[in-house]
Amino acid sequence: MDYPFQHRIKVRSHDLDSFGHVNNAVYFNYLEEARCEYLEQRGLSFNSFHEWGAFAFVVAAEIRYKSPAKYGHILNIRGAFSVMRRTSFALNYEIFNETSGRVCALANMTFGFVDRNEKIIAIPKDFREKMTAPVEKR
Repeated sequence: MDYPFQHRIKVRSHDLDSFGHVNNAVYFNYLEEARCEYLEQRGLSFNSFHEWGAFAFVVAAEIRYKSPAKYGHILNIRGAFSVMRRTSFALNYEIFNETSGRVCALANMTFGFVDRNEKIIAIPKDFREKMTAPVEKR
């Protein structure tokens, strides 16, 4: 799969479980960090959502763990849009361990949009345009 956005993270001591591996729940934090960085690169911020009165929320999230990551490892979180519908979009991720040369995890997340009254709404036009515009690979 072609991943148009990437974000590197160095595993920190507070990311680890009692076995010295990155805790399974921490991977969701990594995905969020990469996603937020990508939104910023596309000219979007949390202020954008407030201005639109539209808020993205996680509808579904799945991670398939493949190999462990440990303290000091460099992880490359790669992501791509897999689908953009009227009221939702989905992202696919790969977390690649640059230190070990192995894939740590594969993930899929689906997001929906609601207004200030928590009513499901269509994806805002500005969001759709910025997220589907061609992007220069990094």
